[in-house]
Amino acid sequence: MERLFVVLRLMPMRTSLHKACPFIFFVLLPLSCSSDETIEISNQVTKERYCIQTVQTGDVLSFEWEHSFEHILWKEFYRVTDEHTFKLFTIAVQGFGAGIPAEMDCTYRYEDGFIYMENIEGSVFKEFNWIHSQKHLKNITINDTVLIRGEELPQRAKIRLSLQRLRKPSYNQNNKTIL
Repeated sequence: MERLFVVLRLMPMRTSLHKACPFIFFVLLPLSCSSDETIEISNQVTKERYCIQTVQTGDVLSFEWEHSFEHILWKEFYRVTDEHTFKLFTIAVQGFGAGIPAEMDCTYRYEDGFIYMENIEGSVFKEFNWIHSQKHLKNITINDTVLIRGEELPQRAKIRLSLQRLRKPSYNQNNKTIL
C-alpha cells in the first residue's frame, strides 16, 4: 500500500481525478495489495514440501514450542521484512532456565503466565532449519492463524522454513504457461 501513496505523491497536482482513478484502480491497487513471496516449509533432504502460504511484508510468523528440558511453553514472534527476512521482535516464555535468554537488552512484561521480552533488536533470519520433534513443536502461525501443527511434520526430519519469491509465469508462442 505504501507504493500506492508514494506514486500518488509523485503525480503532478494538475492531474485531474478522472485521469488518476483508472491508473489507481487498475495498476497501482493490484500491485500494492499483491504479494510476491511465500513461506515454504519443506524437508531439507527429500525436498518434500509440507506447507506453502502467501505472505506480505509486516505479516507475523510465530513458533510455539515446549522447551525440551524445562518443559515450559516458549513462543517466538517474527515480522516478515521487505528485505525478505524474518525479524525477531518478541519472545514469550513461562519461566527461565537452560538456554532461555534471561538478560536481553529489551522490554520485559508479565502477562497471562508468560514473561514477554519485547522490542528485540538485531535478530534477523533468512530461514529456519531444525530437526523436528512432534512432541515439542506445538504449532507455527501466520497472523495468529495456524499454518501447521507439530504433529503434521515427520518426526526427526530435517525441516526448513524459508521465504520463497514467487516466480512470474512465462508464456510460450502458443500462450501456454511455462513454469
